[in-house]
This record gives sequence, C-alpha cells and structure tokens, in this order.
Amino acid sequence: MDNVRHRYLSILPDLPLWVETRGLLLWEGSKIIENPTQSGFVVWSTEDGIGSVVGEPEPQAVALAARDVPELLAFEDNIERLRSLLRAFQAEPATIFTEPELLPYAPAHRCCEISLDEISVQSHLPADLLAELSNVAEDEVTIVAAFDGSQPVAFAYVASETESLWDVSIDTIRSHRRRGYAVSAVVHLMCLMRKKGKSAVWGALESNPASSNLARRLGFLENARLWVLTRKTA
Repeated sequence: MDNVRHRYLSILPDLPLWVETRGLLLWEGSKIIENPTQSGFVVWSTEDGIGSVVGEPEPQAVALAARDVPELLAFEDNIERLRSLLRAFQAEPATIFTEPELLPYAPAHRCCEISLDEISVQSHLPADLLAELSNVAEDEVTIVAAFDGSQPVAFAYVASETESLWDVSIDTIRSHRRRGYAVSAVVHLMCLMRKKGKSAVWGALESNPASSNLARRLGFLENARLWVLTRKTA
C-alpha cells in the first residue's frame, strides 16, 4: 500500500461516516490525489462510479474525479466549497445509520448466498439489476438472495467494506416489494458478516424516505450525515 493511502487510513477512523471512503482507500484499484499541503484528498473508483472528497483537495483534482465518476461524497466541512466547484452536480444529504445490538426479526423466507453462475441464469430479473449483481459477483463480493419458491427475488450485498464495517446494498424486484424479502436477505447477510466481526452501515438519501423508514423499522440508529453529489442529467 502506498504512503498516501496509509497516511489517510491512519487519520480517518473506522467509523460509519467513513465506511465508503475507507473502502475506496483500501482498494488498490482506486485513484487518489492529495493536496500538496496534505490538507485533503479525493479518492475515486471508475469501476464503481463513486468517489469521496475529504478536506480541501486542489480544484483540479476534484475536477478530474468528477470527470471520471457520476457520484462524489462530501462532508460537513467541504460541501459548500464543492457546490461551488461542481456546478454540473446536484447535492443531496444522506443519513448514515448503524445496526442495532440485537438482530432484527426477519420473515421466514428462504435465504442463501448466490453465485455468479446462478445469477447469470435468472431471466426474470430486470436487465439493469442483472448487470449490477453480475458486476458485484465478479468482484467476489458476498451476495445473499431471498427466494420465493425457486426464484431469487430480493438481494443484499456488501457495497463497501472496511476493517470492522460494511455498507448495505439491497434490491428487490418490483413484484415482491413490501413483502419482507429484502428484510430477510439483509438480516441473513448481517448474520454472516457478524461472524466476521463486522457491523452493518446503512446509508439513505433524503429523497428516499422508504429506505430511512426501513432502516429505522429494523432498529438501525442514526449516526452521521454526509452529502452525495450526483452529475446532473440533461
């Protein structure tokens, strides 16, 4: 690991606010540019389409990341500066939740890990979801599926991972939403990750109250706040 990554990993604590940023720093395939005065940096992954801006990196570095990825994370101390630098992006707050001490109740839907080969033959899945899950599975990330009979209908996977935390991502096909399948999948994955000594972090955009409400219903607790800057569409 290069010295720049190592330095910022030692500075940024392994806390829910930083789970995606630390996940990017830990992945050697990401790009990172720091301010010459070491007062900030930007790290991003073109593969995942996301980056994080910490402190006050040079405007040129921010512009380079913004050219490569459609989504950047910002924080309390730099959101206003980034709003002015990135006029082609819109900013939205997001709440970061942490998992409860006790695992939440989950409906008794069958759940298990699902492989890339198994995902590839699921012709009932929408094309965008099939592509998303295939990309995740190709990176050897754990994916849990909840089943209706023999068909997987909801999925939970590790979107980012640090030494002690992981970021929740869930998807459910439209016909099976609000029926407990996503809850079953995410609780099953929480059990697997707890065995590895890792706790779940749940991020929810302000524009997605359904996600926030589900997190609260599962007992997740509000912990922090950040901003997601997304490139505006024409």
